[in-house]
Amino acid sequence: MTYFEENKKYFGRYQRYVNQIERLTERFNELSKKISSTHSNNLDGMPRSSKVHSLDDDIIELDELGHRINSIKKESRSLRHEITNTLDHLDNPDYSAILEERFIHNKPMNVIADEIYRSERQTARLYSKVMNEYRFDKDSDAPLSN
Repeated sequence: MTYFEENKKYFGRYQRYVNQIERLTERFNELSKKISSTHSNNLDGMPRSSKVHSLDDDIIELDELGHRINSIKKESRSLRHEITNTLDHLDNPDYSAILEERFIHNKPMNVIADEIYRSERQTARLYSKVMNEYRFDKDSDAPLSN
């Protein structure tokens, strides 16, 4: 396995949490919007399904989603701290910025390039360089270079 593959695996541990939090947060926001726009029933005489769905069900689901999001955030906090601590030990601040935005904040490369005032091509080059030249290890605070 190359450094690049090992590093993707290392950062991927936290990225799974980020993806799950984003997915649940999206559902939470959609449900919040649905609840806030609730108005009285439209009685137009059309047949309805037999399952009665009430505002209480939506509020319970919203509360449950909130607890799930908080639980995942709490569970992932130590892993996030470990990764950011490792990134803080990189000698090039651009490397740290790129990896933090990519793996901690789950941003695409074009957005990262805009944020660090580099071209997409240069950002991709820096990303590739840091992922291939350093070995990020969960047992070590500082990344090991080639």
